This record gives sequence, structure tokens and C-alpha cells, in this order.
Amino acid sequence: MQKLSALSAHIAALPGIARDNMESFADLGKLVPTGKDLGNGLEIGRFRYDAVIGIEQCPAALASLLLSSVMVWLAANDPDRDLLGLTDPEVDVTIYDEQHVFVQLNVEFDEALSLVPDPAGDILWDEQRWRVSDIGIDVAETLEKLDKKDGTV
Repeated sequence: MQKLSALSAHIAALPGIARDNMESFADLGKLVPTGKDLGNGLEIGRFRYDAVIGIEQCPAALASLLLSSVMVWLAANDPDRDLLGLTDPEVDVTIYDEQHVFVQLNVEFDEALSLVPDPAGDILWDEQRWRVSDIGIDVAETLEKLDKKDGTV
């Protein structure tokens, strides 16, 4: 639930949002097995869930800032939303008075569940120890040979 934690921290850092007035949790989670060997580790599955973020006593004047900030965060930190078929965020606002509102954001997320080999890892699977971690990606720095269809280089 890294995305939920990161989005919650982003919202809590906005001016006028009190962390004590905010709660966030994952709802309606679904685990989808994938079993992909990615070279430096395994993607064992994906976790798709609804992130729910509630903000009590949110200053009404911050509504536009809050919603715009969420959209900017999603664009920067969750760029594969369309590719993954995630739904658009939903917002419910309850007016307390002229100064304050209750805001509930529902954002669907999809995150990889990845393991990397680690002799001290907490997970024993297939006679090997693993730890939960993002998988590093090796990037080629040189290209030695590229064959074209006609066989020339």
C-alpha cells in the first residue's frame, strides 16, 4: 500500500490540512496472482484496492487545492492508471458549516507484490529465502550487435 501511504502523506503536507483530522485505509482489496520472473526478482502478484482517505474539518476554501493536488500527484506518481484500467477517483463532500467540510476521496490503486532473493529474508518459498522489495531493473549501457532482417549490421 505504498501508493496509499504516499498520497496520504502528500495530502497531509498541504497547508491547512491537519494530520490529526485525516484517516486513510485500503478497502475492497483483491490479490491477483501473476508469477512473473523479472530477472532480479519475482512479481508474485498484484494488489488492487480502493484507497479511502477521509479529511474531517477540512477548510472549505482548500477544496480546489486539495482536489487539484490529488490529480497532480496521480499524474506524477501513478502514470499507468489507464493501462491498468483503474477507475477515476471519486469524491464525496459533506458541508459542516461555511468554513469546514468533510472530504472523502476514493482512489483505486494497483500495486505489484514483488520478492527479491535474500538469504536473511522472511519468506521461505521454493527452497529459497526472499524479502518483499521493489525489483531493480538492469539497463543496457552498450549494444554489441543488432541484426537487421537482411542480415547486415
